[in-house]
Amino acid sequence: MTVSAPAKRGASRRAAGPAPRAPRIELICVGTELLSGQVNTHQSYISLQLRAAGLELSRESSLPDDEKKLAQAVAEALSRSDAVILSGGLGPTFDDLTREAVASALGRPLCFHPELWNAIVKKFARYRIPVPEENKRQAFLIDGAEALENRTGSAPGQLLRLPRRQGPPQIVALLPGPAAELMPMFERSVLPPLVRSLGVGRHAASLALRLSGVPESVADEKLSPVLALAGRELSFTILASLGQVDFHARAVAATPARARALIAKVRRLALRQVGEHVFGEGPQTLESSIGDLLRTRRLSLAVAESCTGGMVGAKLTSTAGSSDYFLGGVLSYADAVKTGLLGVRPETLRRHGAVSARCAREMAEGVRKACGAKVGLAVTGIAGPGGGTAAKPVGLIFIAVCGPERARVWRLRLSGTRELIRQRAAGSALHLLRRSLTGRSDR
Repeated sequence: MTVSAPAKRGASRRAAGPAPRAPRIELICVGTELLSGQVNTHQSYISLQLRAAGLELSRESSLPDDEKKLAQAVAEALSRSDAVILSGGLGPTFDDLTREAVASALGRPLCFHPELWNAIVKKFARYRIPVPEENKRQAFLIDGAEALENRTGSAPGQLLRLPRRQGPPQIVALLPGPAAELMPMFERSVLPPLVRSLGVGRHAASLALRLSGVPESVADEKLSPVLALAGRELSFTILASLGQVDFHARAVAATPARARALIAKVRRLALRQVGEHVFGEGPQTLESSIGDLLRTRRLSLAVAESCTGGMVGAKLTSTAGSSDYFLGGVLSYADAVKTGLLGVRPETLRRHGAVSARCAREMAEGVRKACGAKVGLAVTGIAGPGGGTAAKPVGLIFIAVCGPERARVWRLRLSGTRELIRQRAAGSALHLLRRSLTGRSDR
């Protein structure tokens, strides 16, 4: 959910005034493969680069290698945008049609540049590879375009500045598809002119708060006083994933100081509203925040997992330096492993079963002793799709944390597919471990 509403009347503003209207920048990603299952990472990269510079994408689309469709999309984008960025379709093969499509949309010819062809020939000569005749297509520029150096590949990029009756020129940028070529070219040759032309008086600051143990709807309700601040200078986004809610705030103002002050105000108010659920800021993860707590308190950890099959241990060890506090774990799927390695009593299994609060507690205590850890964490449950009963349905999960002073057990009822239940159980285990380490009690 993204919140960006008009500012309230009477809201105070600095003398510098609000940032100018957000420029409209569109991204068109070209390639039939993008519509056939291949993940498009360019949108995320370019969006983050623009946002850090006080700009943002207004629209993104993926199109097949079809010259007519691409030319139409470019013409439509030019009719409503201040800048259009295209990625892909600058190679030498028959389906690389971006140059031709943009030239058609602009009504301009493609012009051969001998110096570009010579540079391509030299690049191939370095590797003692004969130059295919098809590569000659890469030496054609749209009339009026500036060639953008490609230090990694053979295809030069292109940059056009189209004069307008009012305002700065409209920018059109053509970038190669491979990330190793696109990224340095964008940062070196496209982002700076975009900022100079469209980013005047736009300075950005941002905040990301990571929350756990709270549903997205509850976080939204609690943050309503913060969301009410949305306006021309402030926008907010709430994103939910398995066991986690991320709150993002972005300020774009006429001065850097104003942007920082707005974010500082948002942070204070947000922490007042949802501080008990916040486990980190910025790039911090739930796993790394747990690691920081264990390291600071000089505690070691071991885990015993049944239904999650190692997911909890994998998450904990995904953090660099986790060997400082994580000792190991036991995947105790079979009852014989629970009794043999973890010391779960046979009587517990007979009377209460493997999916029970008593078994979870004994698993946590057992793995703590077996590994010589200060803290033991255990997960047991029924992930399905079979195996559930009326008394113990699919999705029933027990999580236990056993420390040097006390042990706690939680009973959860999770929903979803087998994989989703397993992932949610692993995320819940980490959340409850962190709550236990901080001494907070769950409602």
